[in-house]
Amino acid sequence: MLLALVLFAAFATPAAAAGGGGGSSGAQQQAPATRQERLTSAETYLPMPTLSAGVLQRNDNQGTIVIDMGLDIPDADLRRRAQLNAPRLRDALRTALANYSSTYYRVRTAPDPTELTRQMQVAVNRVLGAQGARVLLANIIYQVRQN
Repeated sequence: MLLALVLFAAFATPAAAAGGGGGSSGAQQQAPATRQERLTSAETYLPMPTLSAGVLQRNDNQGTIVIDMGLDIPDADLRRRAQLNAPRLRDALRTALANYSSTYYRVRTAPDPTELTRQMQVAVNRVLGAQGARVLLANIIYQVRQN
């Protein structure tokens, strides 16, 4: 009987140490934070994936503009519509960024967040069919092409 207890204790200890046991130690593992949780805790915020577009001037790729952004949508119905139309929103935002980078942006200047936001806001309003979603830019990066 004593041998059975010793063997049980020897095999049970590694499983408990590895987190295999369902113990009530109170130290539960947390899931990694989602992208939205890292940016804000607001339920009205809808994060968008990182978007990028090439800067094409004089038939040559001069670099890339990369943005991080999201939408603030206080109206729950409009936010639900935005979630359901997420692929269309991403496409419209990529198109607006590509238009800005190839038409409005000039190499070796700082990107204009006001103009970029304006173009993206028009695209979002068009896809959703209503106003009420606000474009929020988090980062704008211009990467120069390495020769």
